[in-house]
Amino acid sequence: MEPAVEHQPGRFVLRVEGHVAELVYTRRGNVMDIHHTFTPPPLRGREIAARLTEAAFAYAREEGLRVVPTCSYTAVYVERHPEVRALVQEA
Repeated sequence: MEPAVEHQPGRFVLRVEGHVAELVYTRRGNVMDIHHTFTPPPLRGREIAARLTEAAFAYAREEGLRVVPTCSYTAVYVERHPEVRALVQEA
């Protein structure tokens, strides 16, 4: 069974095999600015960052938020997943 993504204030966390991966964001009104995504080296290549980013976009959709993809990983994720582009705050 895959571990669940946890939502904590200002971040989404995934704990796998004793490691912690995270996506960090700031919420200002109806805008969610995703600043940083980190996956520990032993977990890389396993779609951990994608799971965190999916959870963040699901949360944004549920809360009616616009997303600013400041994080470079998140910006690439948006390019590869057109289904989330409608949530992105234009610069």
